[in-house]
Amino acid sequence: MPVSTQGLFYEIDGDGPWVIFAHGGDGNHLCWHRQVAALKHRYRCLAYDAPGFGLTPADAKGDLLSLMDELAIDRAVLVGHSMGGLAVSAVAQAHPNRVAALVMSDTPFGFFTPALSRWAAEMLVKISAGFNVLDHLFAPDFAKREPEAHHLYQAICRMRLPASTPRERPDFSAAYIAMRDAPRGDYSAFPVPALFIVGDRDALTLPWLIEATAQAVGGSDFAVIEGAGHSPFYERTAEYNRALDGFLARVV
Repeated sequence: MPVSTQGLFYEIDGDGPWVIFAHGGDGNHLCWHRQVAALKHRYRCLAYDAPGFGLTPADAKGDLLSLMDELAIDRAVLVGHSMGGLAVSAVAQAHPNRVAALVMSDTPFGFFTPALSRWAAEMLVKISAGFNVLDHLFAPDFAKREPEAHHLYQAICRMRLPASTPRERPDFSAAYIAMRDAPRGDYSAFPVPALFIVGDRDALTLPWLIEATAQAVGGSDFAVIEGAGHSPFYERTAEYNRALDGFLARVV
């Protein structure tokens, strides 16, 4: 079982330029299996479990950059979904020479824009009224439209070590307050090729937010996946993979 010296579980498949996948807040490395299967014939794909998710214990000390260092990955494409956007955008901003391209999948996180501040303020109001983030991971009709795929995704997300974070109603209030109040950054000269992808029915990181973030991050591409909610890589896999593969073909 591949585990980093600092406790991160990961899997590697394929050969070619590195592509690293960072999962969202209710997931683990297996959530990316449809992207790895599509890309592994041209890229070396690495998917890992963040601390407290999947097969990585909650007390693991590793992070994305330490994993890249340990595996001697000098440069890679970084793909982050939702929470995973924090990990990939942090590396891209602090170490742009290590990042061949950045893909932000339904995530604005790490880019402190006026849009992020506005969205965070709105989320605080929604949560105080009973909005549960985990109820909005997909488009409203996804479970009915693809019940087997929906069941499999939920089963994948339940795969956690006993001491890992349980799947329960999370309280993100502190994080939203921090995003609402954070100083705005200037990303107009962002040096890494970037693609922002969003499902047109995403009820969490809303399409207007992702589009505004892409506009603030200089030179970014923007793609909308029709009929998808917060998880277009799983809900509309063929469309998502075409957008991802097309972007990679242009920049890698």
